[in-house]
Amino acid sequence: MSLSIVTLNNPWVIAAIALLAAGAVVMFIATPIAIFCNTMYRNPKKKRTRECTNTKDEQQMRMFEEGIIWANQYKDKTERLHIVNDGLNLYGEYINFGFDKCAVILQGRTESLLYSYYFADVYAKNGFNILVVDVRAHGLSDGKYQTAGIKESDDLVLWIKLINENYAVTDFTIHGVCVGGATAVYTYVKLKNDGVNLIKSIVTDGLFQSWREIFKQNFKMRNKPVFPILQLTFFIAFVLAKVRLFEETPQKYMRYIDIPIMFIWSSKDIFCGKSKCEELFEACASKNKELCFFPEGRHSHVRSTQEAEYDKVIAKFLQKINNKQEAI
Repeated sequence: MSLSIVTLNNPWVIAAIALLAAGAVVMFIATPIAIFCNTMYRNPKKKRTRECTNTKDEQQMRMFEEGIIWANQYKDKTERLHIVNDGLNLYGEYINFGFDKCAVILQGRTESLLYSYYFADVYAKNGFNILVVDVRAHGLSDGKYQTAGIKESDDLVLWIKLINENYAVTDFTIHGVCVGGATAVYTYVKLKNDGVNLIKSIVTDGLFQSWREIFKQNFKMRNKPVFPILQLTFFIAFVLAKVRLFEETPQKYMRYIDIPIMFIWSSKDIFCGKSKCEELFEACASKNKELCFFPEGRHSHVRSTQEAEYDKVIAKFLQKINNKQEAI
């Protein structure tokens, strides 16, 4: 009798093999579930707060605190807003300087509207009122899932219409950081398809080609296999959050962007590589598009390392648009 036959007839060996196989299956299923929960899910029982979510990151804490300090100067001009969409209570704040334009500033994933104020100063100085919102599943707003800008853009459509109807503002610029940039792109296309011409320009900071590319770079950074974990994670997102992350991407919608748009990236961004950024820029259909690579700053933290230069390129972009509008 051969050794292999004796081994396979041993019940303890069979039990061990079965246990290992069951463990492998559990790990295979548990990993994408864990990734989904850590990146796209917020426990509905978790306390709603606008506090900074990354208190161990000194740079992010500084940005967060500077944004709050800036906003506190204008408490007398700040109005608290509320809308309902998909049965979710969503909350925002509007600083009304009395201008006829509005800048909507969208933070990246995990942070509340307080973080968005960090980027507001250049817009206020260039004649814009400021709208910031707790996107669904963030800050004080309801929601279990963040959807990489897909459903968030449905909410933003309502926010923009609210400001338009209540304050007679017809000129909106969206400043979107990371996933906020994706939200801006989707929102513009949705309004455009409805024949609504309210968004006049977009500024993106750290915009990605697709949520898939962000996940891939995260996996590579951690030396984790992309396949099949990414596919399973996106399948879970489709089942629970009802979004198709493979299909809905900023890259796909670049051909519909025909308004002035600025793309800001850092040359040191490990999640949005330079070649992918340039591909996204080239895919954009707008005849009035600008590309700016800053030498410093990690992903979505470009302004924190060169604030004056960052605000200067945005101010120049806004003034150029304004001059063209006045010339018409």
